[in-house]
Amino acid sequence: MGIDGRNITNGKSVDLMLIVSPVNLLYRWMPLYYLYLAGYLEKHGFKVCIVEPHFKIGLSQLDNDKNIKFILNEVKEKNPKFIGFASFVTDYNVVLDLAKQVRKISNATTLIGNAQPSITPEDYIYDGSPFDICVRGEGELTAKAILESKGDLDSLYKIEGISFFDKNKIRPDGKKGSVVINANRGLIDMKELGMPAYHLIDMNWYTAPSKYVVKRLTASAATVYISRGCPYKCTFCASNMVWHSNSKTEEGGSYVRFRPMDMVIEDLSILQNKYDVDFFYIQDDTFGIHEPHIHEFCDAYKKSGLKMLWCAQTRTPCIKKPEIVKKLRDTGCIQLDFGVESGSPKILKDLKKLITVEDAHRAFDLCHQYGMRTYANMMINMPGETEEDLALSQKLLERIKPTFIGFGVTQPYPGTALYHRVPKIDKKDYHLLDRMFPPEKWRLAEHEKDLRKTLEDWLLKYKVVSVFEKHFFIAGSDYWKKIFTSKHRFKYIYYILKSLLGPPVAYLKFRWGTYKYSRRSSTGTRLWKPSAKASK
Repeated sequence: MGIDGRNITNGKSVDLMLIVSPVNLLYRWMPLYYLYLAGYLEKHGFKVCIVEPHFKIGLSQLDNDKNIKFILNEVKEKNPKFIGFASFVTDYNVVLDLAKQVRKISNATTLIGNAQPSITPEDYIYDGSPFDICVRGEGELTAKAILESKGDLDSLYKIEGISFFDKNKIRPDGKKGSVVINANRGLIDMKELGMPAYHLIDMNWYTAPSKYVVKRLTASAATVYISRGCPYKCTFCASNMVWHSNSKTEEGGSYVRFRPMDMVIEDLSILQNKYDVDFFYIQDDTFGIHEPHIHEFCDAYKKSGLKMLWCAQTRTPCIKKPEIVKKLRDTGCIQLDFGVESGSPKILKDLKKLITVEDAHRAFDLCHQYGMRTYANMMINMPGETEEDLALSQKLLERIKPTFIGFGVTQPYPGTALYHRVPKIDKKDYHLLDRMFPPEKWRLAEHEKDLRKTLEDWLLKYKVVSVFEKHFFIAGSDYWKKIFTSKHRFKYIYYILKSLLGPPVAYLKFRWGTYKYSRRSSTGTRLWKPSAKASK
């Protein structure tokens, strides 16, 4: 019997079914959180499958009905013993609704994990919830313990890193029924992870040429991790809270841990030699935080003889020596992505990101010197932000001249310090925590500028939205050599030609949207009211 008295399914074909969130089914970024989990469990003898249909309507719209139907059919046919879901805050309601539908047709024990469940397990675990167990923090060791357990309450109380609902537990008010939050689990030894289970997903989908992994460059690309963890406490980011959902290792190890380099090279070899990947993107939170690790990776990659070009996201203070940038370029790195965020020293200090404007100057100067493409992520709607701060951000962008810029509106995500600066956010409103245009009541800036209008103006000024896709023509000779010598070269040429037609259409749609918004603003019906007082 399960924890609520249901009969546990036999799970004839799979022990654990992992379902990708319906809102992520168009993404070209592989679900690495599932791939590492599945690879680890398979190494220990468990049968795992990943369900991720990609039915579309036209070029860019999900066919939700078909996708949900496919998922439910897979649940019926494979009859898994356990079913795993993953959730971020913005897809909370979608994942919850899907789990309710699954519950109606399956007696499987349901698990929920990833960022939001790690931060606030009570959002997912309550009396009558479609989720049985919340997995907090890293999932590999905890999922293995769950699959090996008897599944009854006594067993669950002994498993670290989980939360569940006990109908018989007495609450402080004397009533029955309470959420149980077990002790945090220690961090996994990275040597134990094994290889990601690429064979469980549609690699043709993820490695098809697109411009969404290497920003604005057409690439058959894969995402990889060569480390885990983040030691920083940026006020706008919940990553640190997720890693702290685990305890440190018994030896007192850091939250930042590196995969053994031989495993990294084996992983990359599989991507190049088995799946014909031409590019990879290092998705670590903190690539470059430890300078010797940069040298170790570059030396091992060069020695391996692998020919993929690559990119990474890093921090501006990590790129401070010419020899580092030169070494990165010499080993095939063509782009570095930076979280620049703001050009205001006051804002950067308040964000607790531990970076300076001078760090950005140095890092971007070095990248320009060695022909490294750069991406700068910028944010508006920061706490205490004034029009002077916005002007400083524009001044910085003119100084560092990134190859490509991304803009977003700062959001008070649960688990971040910013969350406590706005009125309490109800679960039913989680989907509104979208980086583009959140409700006015979550305004953090002090200035009275219309945030949507400001964002739209910047997108046009810095040619993030433009008639002509210029990025192909400043890509560099190493990029074009890779394109024309690749097995995918004809797919690349087709996609690039198609992409050249896309920007004019997207530009016209964008300008039409800005026009309609300006018309609504003139009649007083704008989404963003130009007042900071409304949120105070």
